[in-house]
Amino acid sequence: MISNRERVFNNTIDLLLSVSWTQKITAEHYDLLSKYSTWIKWIRIFSTLLTSTTVATLFASNNFKTKLAAIVGSILLTLLEIITNQFNIEKSMAKLSILKEELWNIKIDITGLARRLKCVSDDVKIDELEVGYNDLLNKVKSIQAEIPSAPKISIVNASRDIHERNDNDIWNDREKLLPRDILHFKEND
Repeated sequence: MISNRERVFNNTIDLLLSVSWTQKITAEHYDLLSKYSTWIKWIRIFSTLLTSTTVATLFASNNFKTKLAAIVGSILLTLLEIITNQFNIEKSMAKLSILKEELWNIKIDITGLARRLKCVSDDVKIDELEVGYNDLLNKVKSIQAEIPSAPKISIVNASRDIHERNDNDIWNDREKLLPRDILHFKEND
């Protein structure tokens, strides 16, 4: 039978692993949006150059290719404006950046709790630490509620990144994701 202290410790480790996984997916989602943002900026630059130079040459010539280039540039700019307004990539990136930071900070708090759980032996302190665990759990839930759904590619990339380190699942990833001093509940494990 496991002790109350060990039960709270195991719950804390599960929470830490879950937050680590969520943070990885959030980071991948941010990276994906960053790539999209870069692509949009370069296409916008190209479209602006295409449109402005062809409009200037329209006054000098009445060439079909020049008119076509102006039309393509205008259509690209219009499409980019619609996409930018519809998906608001920059706002999503800012939100994901803040949430990544919050997840990082909560990981530090959860790691501290796990360390305290390993050191404490008094049942009264275990009850206090269990309250601390529940507070952290509620903070994690509120942070996770704000995280926008990640596209499948972000999840696949996060999984690939973790599995490239020869890990099979989130519990087996503990050796890569957890500090050494809280890897096991018992010292001789």
